[in-house]
Amino acid sequence: MNTFSNSFYMKTLSGELVFVTSRPLRSPITINLDLESTLNLDQVVKPLEPVRVREKQIRIGAETSIDLTGVPPYHSQSSPVSRLGSGFAEMGETLRLISFLIRILDTEQSVLDPHGLAHRGVVKFVSDGVIPLGRSGKEGQFPRAALSIVGLGSGFTPSGDDMLGGFLATYNSLAEAIQRAPVLLDFALLQEKTSWISAKLLDHMQRLILDEQVRLVIDRAGTADTDGLVLAVESLLPRGHTSGIDISAGAVLALSLIRDIAFQKSETEMIADALGLSP
Repeated sequence: MNTFSNSFYMKTLSGELVFVTSRPLRSPITINLDLESTLNLDQVVKPLEPVRVREKQIRIGAETSIDLTGVPPYHSQSSPVSRLGSGFAEMGETLRLISFLIRILDTEQSVLDPHGLAHRGVVKFVSDGVIPLGRSGKEGQFPRAALSIVGLGSGFTPSGDDMLGGFLATYNSLAEAIQRAPVLLDFALLQEKTSWISAKLLDHMQRLILDEQVRLVIDRAGTADTDGLVLAVESLLPRGHTSGIDISAGAVLALSLIRDIAFQKSETEMIADALGLSP
């Protein structure tokens, strides 16, 4: 589907996404390659080339193959968290610290950039979707507000998609712990508003098919390991041009909202303000 110097995306006949990369980051949909550092994948793999799987080998086009012999599978622990850590109620200061850390970065073209393409829409999403989601009887407003930011922003995966993915991955992972149902947006509606690959990645995030960096952020939050949470977010922030920032902003908002619901607090608007996402 798409090729880059260190990675490419494949679409299967059944409509599944496979990500192939020379980077070490693992996920349930990723094949991690052991390559010479000088090899650029976009020189050997071209978009729309046919892919064939034969036993332990993936053949791409006429000349490229990936040998899967002896390759260990990656098993991600992506089950929902059934109980919040004992220190979760006191995590407000940590969420404010993370919000501060995100804001001092170069956030140009991210959801936090007031001049960026996605900012105004995301501010409205927070006020019309995120905040009402924490109020009993108002949850029905969320899907429409969420769909309004799908496809917003520039880049291979638009900032609105990344931010929403970070929010849904975190909220859905912890929803069971606060007796809430997960929020699942219809894939057909996502695909109408963004690219197929970005829609698929967003769908994976809401269904908790997560890479190890995002998984670590959620795991550290769920156990209320505040120091570990800060370090996990710091590891995620450099991803892509703005993806790490956008995913982290969504995750922080979701954690604040989960905390508000679980402990009858009302601090998510303050966190949104700290992130620069208040009206």
